[in-house]
Amino acid sequence: MERRSFLFALGALCLSHESVLARPVQRDFRSADLMGGSFAMMSSQLALTRTGNPDVINFANAEIAEQVQVATALGAAPGSTPLRPDHADMMARLDGVPAGGGFERMYVQGQIMGHRELLNLNSSYLRAGSDPQLQSVAQMSVPVIQRHLAILSNLREMA
Repeated sequence: MERRSFLFALGALCLSHESVLARPVQRDFRSADLMGGSFAMMSSQLALTRTGNPDVINFANAEIAEQVQVATALGAAPGSTPLRPDHADMMARLDGVPAGGGFERMYVQGQIMGHRELLNLNSSYLRAGSDPQLQSVAQMSVPVIQRHLAILSNLREMA
């Protein structure tokens, strides 16, 4: 039920994304959130082609769905924001690792790193951001990111 509420709230936010785009000062949070989301989504899409682990598959599918919702709420096409150089480097390294346990470990580590960054970004925006719509995105995102970090911690122990 909580996931449905989160997705519904994010979908509702996207209805007025023009006002988010019209405020250039707020673009730093928006851009950073979208870049982090692009990495999470692209690496999860790659994971779906490289793992048979049902727990990793479930996480990757959930991550992709969440990033689609966040991008939509921020008025962007999912995965359309370019990767930061460090994320592009991680994607290249992931792409070079064959399927199996080595890939899964690297994927989970990359997701943990990315989720920690997203948690810091969204938490900081909750404390200091001024746009109510972006505040809502951050407020909805923080508990989801925290849950994902708990899941990733378990996946790291299994991988």
